[in-house]
Amino acid sequence: MAFRYAYQGKPGTRTAKAALRGINASYKDLCEVCRNVRGKDTDYALEFLKQAAEGKRAVYFARHNSGKGHRKELGGKKGGWPVKSARLVLEVVKSAAANASKLGLGETKIAHIMANKEDIYPRLSPKGRRIRHDYETAFVEVVLEEKQADGKAALPKKDSAAKEKEPGKAEKPGKESAKISQEASLQGSKEGSEGKKVQQEANAK
Repeated sequence: MAFRYAYQGKPGTRTAKAALRGINASYKDLCEVCRNVRGKDTDYALEFLKQAAEGKRAVYFARHNSGKGHRKELGGKKGGWPVKSARLVLEVVKSAAANASKLGLGETKIAHIMANKEDIYPRLSPKGRRIRHDYETAFVEVVLEEKQADGKAALPKKDSAAKEKEPGKAEKPGKESAKISQEASLQGSKEGSEGKKVQQEANAK
C-alpha cells in the first residue's frame, strides 16, 4: 500500500515533506514530542529537539502522562525525558529541512507533524510460560510549509481626480447638493401654496 501523508498542504503554498516508518520506539512518546514542536518555526524545532535528544530539556506530556512526574523545568507540569523519541523526530525534521533547502524554499515552519502506531507483530516468550508480548512499530511524518510575509501588500490609492466618468452614468449628488435641492423644493412648494391662496381670494371677490 502506498504511503500517503495525512496533510496535503494549502493551495498556493510550497511544502517539503519527510517521513520515517517502521520505528522501534514508543508511539506515545513520539506523539508527545511531536506535540511540542507542532506549528513552530523549523529553526526553533531543531534546537528544541537537539536539546531534548541530549537530555538537556524536558518534554511536556499533555496526554500520555499516566505515571509521569511533575517537572520543575516545565513549571510543575507533567513531562519526561524521551531521549530516543526526540532523536528520531529530530532526524525526520532534519530530512524535511534538507528537502526544503533543495526545493528552494525560504523560511519554513512545521505545518504538520504527527506520529502513530503502524504495525503490530505478535511475539511469544521463547521458553517458560507462553506470554504474548506484541512488537509494535510506529511512524513519523513531517510537512514543512514556507512562511508567508506578514500582512497584505498595500494597494495603490486611486486618484479621484484621475477617475474618468463612465458614459451613461450620472454623478451622484453629494450632501451639499442634496441639501440645496431640498431647500429649493421647499421654497417652490411654499410659493405654489401662496399662489393658490391669492387665486382663491380673487375668485371669492
